[in-house]
Amino acid sequence: MSLRSPARYSVLAGLFLLGSVVLFIAIAFSLTSAMEFLKPAHKFVVKFPVAQGAPGVKAGNSVTLGGQIVGRVTGVEFDPATENVLVAIRIAAEHKLYTNAMVALDRPLLGSQSTINISGIGTPDKGLLKEGDTILGGLAPPALLSQAGLSADKIKAMVDDLQATLKSARTLVESNSPKINTIIDDVAGVTKSTRESWPKWTANIDSTTADIAEFSKMLKPMAENFNGKVDEFGKLVGNVNSVIDENKATFRDTIAGAKGAVEDVRTQSIPLLNDGLKNFRESAVATNNWLATELPSLRRTVANLRLTSDQANRAIGEIRAQPWRLFFQPAKKDLEADALFRAATYYADATAAVRATSESLTNAMALAQSSPAGAGPTPETIAEQLKLLRDSMQEYKKAERDLLDVLILQAGQKPPVPKGMETKESK
Repeated sequence: MSLRSPARYSVLAGLFLLGSVVLFIAIAFSLTSAMEFLKPAHKFVVKFPVAQGAPGVKAGNSVTLGGQIVGRVTGVEFDPATENVLVAIRIAAEHKLYTNAMVALDRPLLGSQSTINISGIGTPDKGLLKEGDTILGGLAPPALLSQAGLSADKIKAMVDDLQATLKSARTLVESNSPKINTIIDDVAGVTKSTRESWPKWTANIDSTTADIAEFSKMLKPMAENFNGKVDEFGKLVGNVNSVIDENKATFRDTIAGAKGAVEDVRTQSIPLLNDGLKNFRESAVATNNWLATELPSLRRTVANLRLTSDQANRAIGEIRAQPWRLFFQPAKKDLEADALFRAATYYADATAAVRATSESLTNAMALAQSSPAGAGPTPETIAEQLKLLRDSMQEYKKAERDLLDVLILQAGQKPPVPKGMETKESK
């Protein structure tokens, strides 16, 4: 008995020590929780829709801000009127929350203890959250998705888009089901035809392979012949190279002569050609200016030639019609007819002269308006043409008056005297 007593006391001492440690830890946790409740704090309510729920939340769970514990969950209850899960939280008074704060339920990957995480305290312009106010909570995405920038709303939107895409695909498939069935039938028909034709194709492939092998045997002598031709071509190239080597000096002299000829053309022939072109251009400009200034005179000369030609034609016609006038003296009647003919001829010539002069003046004025400054007819030339037109008009009036006088005299009357030229006898 004396030997067992110290061992029993040692066991009892060990158990007492272990119990003291456990009791100390329990007292420490109790004091810590008590200290939290002794600190100033704000109480808020976070509501979660029933459809979302608040799994894993119970009194005593942590409330975190930026990953650090700032409060505790004090209670969880259900509000049947609004169909919301109400989670009462208590956070340290030193942390201010605004009405647009972001609060979410953070569920761990392992375990069932959820926490209420405040990912944003909101902005002061929206107003401070007061004691006992209610704020809407959401579901926080898993940590990996959160780090990738995917929130619960984004994931829900992606799922909705995927569902809408699948629905559209299903609708498209259902609406095009006849076409799809037709395509499948066509593919089946092609597959069946291919399967039936495959033996023939295999026979053709075997025949083609045999032909290729036969052709390969024929290629060998052709290749040998080609190699011989290549050797001959190589010898020909060698001969050409030897000829080029032997005539290098001649080639150099020819090239030097060609360079000299090109240099002569560049230094001598081209300047001479340029001078000739320059002289030709100057001559062309001078000729153009001369034609522009002398064009009225040339036109007048042409008009005179035309008038002379008309007179010659009339003279020839007169001689052919009355050749006897060259050898006999005409009678009085013939003289009267001749006077009338000459007056009519003079009148016709005056009319032609007026027409030609007016055309020349019209052309000269048109050329002066369309030509650049200094290139067309000069004002002096225009004035000269205008003077010629006036003179032609005077000749035309005189011819007209003479023709009327002849006609009046032949009618047995006296011709009228122009105004200002009356005499006593005429009166």
